Amino acid sequence: MDKKELKEQLHDYYGTAMLNGFLAAMADLNELEELSPEELQQCAEELGINDHSE
Repeated sequence: MDKKELKEQLHDYYGTAMLNGFLAAMADLNELEELSPEELQQCAEELGINDHSE
C-alpha cells in the first residue's frame, strides 16, 4: 500500500472516531500530515489496519 492510500485509511479511521465522540482523535488526525511512510505504517499496524500489498 502506498503512502497516499495508507494516509487515506488512517484519515478515515481517525475521522470516524472523532465523529463518534472521540475528540482526542482530532489531534492524531492532524499529525498524519507530518508522519513519514514508516511512521504511517507503524501507526496502521498498531491500529490493526492491514497492509494487503504483501
